[in-house]
Amino acid sequence: MSSTAKERLHSLDILRGLMALSVAVYHLSILTNLFAVGTRTNNLIAILGNYGVEGFFIVSGFCFFYLYEDTHWNLGELRRFHIKRFFRIAPLYYLAVALNLALRLQVGPGATPRMLAENATLTFGLFHPNHSLVLGGWSIGIEYAFYLAFPLLAYLARNKTVLVVLTLAFLAMAWPWSFGAVQAASFVGNQKFHTYVQIPNHAFLFLLGGMLAWVRGITTWRLSWPWFLGSLVVVVLIGLPRGPVSYDHFDIMAGTARVKYVALCWAAVALFAFYSVPDHTWRKPLTFLGDASYSVYLLHPFAILAIQTWLPSTVPPALTFLLGLTLTLFIAGIVYHWVEKPAMGLGKKLAAHKG
Repeated sequence: MSSTAKERLHSLDILRGLMALSVAVYHLSILTNLFAVGTRTNNLIAILGNYGVEGFFIVSGFCFFYLYEDTHWNLGELRRFHIKRFFRIAPLYYLAVALNLALRLQVGPGATPRMLAENATLTFGLFHPNHSLVLGGWSIGIEYAFYLAFPLLAYLARNKTVLVVLTLAFLAMAWPWSFGAVQAASFVGNQKFHTYVQIPNHAFLFLLGGMLAWVRGITTWRLSWPWFLGSLVVVVLIGLPRGPVSYDHFDIMAGTARVKYVALCWAAVALFAFYSVPDHTWRKPLTFLGDASYSVYLLHPFAILAIQTWLPSTVPPALTFLLGLTLTLFIAGIVYHWVEKPAMGLGKKLAAHKG
């Protein structure tokens, strides 16, 4: 039987939306040349964008271990789980792939029969996350690989000693990637990024989220507004880039910098997880941003492409950036309402069907 209904954590919905927004800001700032490389602002935006994706993985791990904590994984539950997850991810992903193909945008290794098959089945992450035919789609490949593995992980993690051991094992698996493989990879042929996006370099993040879900589940203590805000300010201040500026964003994606920023991501998720957002008027739009975060993440490249096609090249980068971000949010809201929600509804109906 499925687990009982759990309280909706609006705080994590809001955080997910802010993370998607940070990724969009990062990519749009690059595509519009808004900030010069090697500036403090460029470094800050790079940190927010890259670790926004890392934060996604931690939040996903938290939400899944939180929601499915009491689930009994029989064949029927496995069927229901995978149907719902497929219809949550696939329809919008297919739309993004179709747009790339229709617009003849060269994303990924090319639309060969093999790549089309991997993308159609969402299994490309198991072969190589950069087989995605969508900008930023590598993270979707890793996310879906987590979905495939999650029922087994959840079953094992019911023993909390096993959860701790698994988390430590996944951390150990990632260590050589952050302190060796990524740093040693060549820039030739984009090997630096190809190495960075591999599953062993990211799998531990889901388990870190699972650890947070466990801790939250065994405590009743929650953060008050002053403690939440004050702690969040401390996390932000610690995360501000210091020292010499970096001209290579991989400097902040490997080594001791990665340890620091993953720890800050984990701390940020913990703060939001242990804070209950009051029912103020501003909660609804921020929560909706979280609902539409997947659309924001996948569709912002198309929004900026449209803006850059429509506007003359003499338009200042800042205006192009703002218009691209505005169009992104507008499109994301529409697509969430007309594509994502109906697809999720269909997935729930099919999952509930016992035939």
